[in-house]
Amino acid sequence: MLDRRALLASSLAAALPAAHAATPLLAGGDISALSWLEKAGAVYKDRDGQPGDCLEILKRYGHNIARIRLYDRTGPGTGNDGWYWPEGSMDLPDVLRLARRAKAQGMQIQFTFHYSDFWTNSKTQDPPTAWRAELAKLPDNMARFKRLLVLVEQRTREVMQALVDQGTPPEFVSLGNEIEHGMMYPYGSTKVWPLLGALLKVGHAAVKAVSPTSRVVLHLDDGGNEAKYIDWFDNARKQGVKWDVIGPSYYPFWTKKNVSQLMSFCDTISKRYDSDLLVMEAGFNFAPTKPDGWPGQLEHNGPYPASMSSPEGQRDFMAELLAACKAHPRVLGVLYWDPIMIANPKIGWALREGTGQPGPNVVSNTTLFDFQGKALPVLDTWKRYTQ
Repeated sequence: MLDRRALLASSLAAALPAAHAATPLLAGGDISALSWLEKAGAVYKDRDGQPGDCLEILKRYGHNIARIRLYDRTGPGTGNDGWYWPEGSMDLPDVLRLARRAKAQGMQIQFTFHYSDFWTNSKTQDPPTAWRAELAKLPDNMARFKRLLVLVEQRTREVMQALVDQGTPPEFVSLGNEIEHGMMYPYGSTKVWPLLGALLKVGHAAVKAVSPTSRVVLHLDDGGNEAKYIDWFDNARKQGVKWDVIGPSYYPFWTKKNVSQLMSFCDTISKRYDSDLLVMEAGFNFAPTKPDGWPGQLEHNGPYPASMSSPEGQRDFMAELLAACKAHPRVLGVLYWDPIMIANPKIGWALREGTGQPGPNVVSNTTLFDFQGKALPVLDTWKRYTQ
């Protein structure tokens, strides 16, 4: 018997206005760790169990956009709290290769500047290690901030120019990752909005100077939290910050919101700011635990029943989300969070300083491929909304 959410997804798709239904939804996911995974021997298989190129498989099932994240310099000594990204992974040479591969599959690109060497989010927003060393030599905070503006402008232009020169200008560019509390702490905190605003304006101008058609995204967590977004974007607007797209992260586990509540949020925010939205991150369990029997990053499904932590439940959730986003006139698409980060003993959320050993892969039970690397049923739904 069909799950009621699958029925809802079908009803939403059938009810689409003809003009909007004709516009392909952008739906894909983050591929940033692909080079690392491939070097570790990860094998990706289609729904029939046949191995192949990961991006070719995703494209075949309807993925039409790839998110690619840039860290400035990766390797030992560049991370945080004793953890780091592997050297040569997600640095500029690697992301340029990934951009070429994505474009070769006909995918659009969402490119994320972390302005850091490691993970950034609401808790951690460390400027790149080399930048911090340079700033530390300056006499005071004002001199440091002025130099930081120059560094942001130069690095953004340099990277954008490299993308344009190789024929892969990104359709979307996000300035930072989940910057609800700011970026490049302590300089760009929301506690001092004029400074954060200045950093965002410099980044926006640098993107547009090199690639005027690239749409700038400002990305926050907690999609569905209207109060948080109104406070943040009202402040950004007061500072004269410009953007093209608002990018919420949306996980039922973290946000405690269902798809209907997310769409209500999208109504409010898109109307208040006359802005398109792109769901920058979304994730849902296909199994309640990782292969080792422990819960992953998403301990449960928020308002969705525990029984949906299954391949069929993941499929039905994504059908509901994709259909609702396609039906919304201001939602451009959805980027799934780490669809390719499959279980592999050499891969984890980061590597430990001193040993180089990986920490746990906390999203191995939320990817779009199962623990053996085979494409999950969720991928059968993708083309329905992207073509």
